[in-house]
Amino acid sequence: MENRNSNQPPIACDLTVFSLGEREHYSALSQELFAACGKMRELPDGFAFLFPGKGNWCAKIAEWVMLERRCCPFLSFELVFEADRGPVELRLRGPQGTKEFIRGELSALGCTP
Repeated sequence: MENRNSNQPPIACDLTVFSLGEREHYSALSQELFAACGKMRELPDGFAFLFPGKGNWCAKIAEWVMLERRCCPFLSFELVFEADRGPVELRLRGPQGTKEFIRGELSALGCTP
């Protein structure tokens, strides 16, 4: 049985928080971002993803995080920006069950952690 604090949101994505247009934009942005992911590594409570630091990737990642916070409130996000416009690392973390959830979402996007 899962041991979660009853005040924590469930480990689930609630796409009903988006309008139809927002949902389509979120889906397209997710596809674009994770297709560009250079490296992925497993963390004890989630995953870290490495993205290009040049161009408009930083803005796209930040936009995706803002959307993701709405539909997946159980996730914690960390962004690490390397010096000299180097890569950006996005860390997605959460309570027990988060890694399995992320694996499923990535699989639906055609990515394999």
